[in-house]
Amino acid sequence: MKLFSLTVLLTAASSAFAALIGSGAPSDCAKEQVAYETYIGKDHNVKVTYSHCDDAPLVAADGHELSALAKRQSSNVCGAACNTFCFTPSGGGPNTGDCAVIADALLYDSQNVGVLFNVTATGTPTNKVTMQYQTCLTYFLNQDFFTLVYCRTEWSSLVTWLASDCNAANNAHGGLCVAQDQRWYIQ
Repeated sequence: MKLFSLTVLLTAASSAFAALIGSGAPSDCAKEQVAYETYIGKDHNVKVTYSHCDDAPLVAADGHELSALAKRQSSNVCGAACNTFCFTPSGGGPNTGDCAVIADALLYDSQNVGVLFNVTATGTPTNKVTMQYQTCLTYFLNQDFFTLVYCRTEWSSLVTWLASDCNAANNAHGGLCVAQDQRWYIQ
């Protein structure tokens, strides 16, 4: 049972998107400032980076770049609907097994640390949370002016879905899910 919309629109990957769930570092973040790094999961093998990207594009619910967002109130966005997009064409995406390690680490931490976590407001040193294990890279980017609360279980589900449905077998190489209210996205 998914709590987010699984509206899949296949779109061409462009520079309007930040790094996809895939391999390598975010390509559109030339000025990323890392606040700190740690490792999570049962085996402490998933790298988590808390950072801020001065030049990260703001992404609208339709997947296109925005120039600004309206101010909104702080809230818990766990389970909030998001629009999912896959990047075409296929090639260069992550190994689904590597993404499963991240998904499992998120579930492990949800049971041992807590289901909910905070992502600070846009413009702060930690408004971007990135997780990487070998070829799989995913991140949560807060585009809101307030701290958002999200849940590890939902992020795990999104990582699993994006890795399995936005893969080479489906003519894609990763994807993202943009909140319908445009306050955040996960890639």
